[in-house]
Amino acid sequence: MRWTATLISGCSLVIAISVAGQENPPTVVQSETQNVKPLGVVQSGNTTIIFAPADSRDIDTARLRTWEEFADTHSGIARALAYKPSLINDPHYLKGHPDLDAFFQAHPDIKSAMVDNPGNFTAIPPRPGE
Repeated sequence: MRWTATLISGCSLVIAISVAGQENPPTVVQSETQNVKPLGVVQSGNTTIIFAPADSRDIDTARLRTWEEFADTHSGIARALAYKPSLINDPHYLKGHPDLDAFFQAHPDIKSAMVDNPGNFTAIPPRPGE
């Protein structure tokens, strides 16, 4: 009998905690740029996701242009680095691709930026069948 009363009071507590958790208002993360019209909004439970255009103020476009010039003439290397960014620091890969090694020797700042944020320099195209 005592066990049943404990079980019932425990269930009541769990239900009360669940209901209390639902009373919280949804969390909305505001964009730093308040004047930008959102591309879309998704509401999922207590979470609101706002899709806004990317903010390009912190992108070094000169580095990107320099990399794009190299990548345009070395598409195989660019594709390999897009799928496996760790090749940037692979001495065997760099030895087999002296143009890439020379590029990184001439532009160590780009190599460092690519190591830190490889996705800023590549867009992985869909593989066949994707």
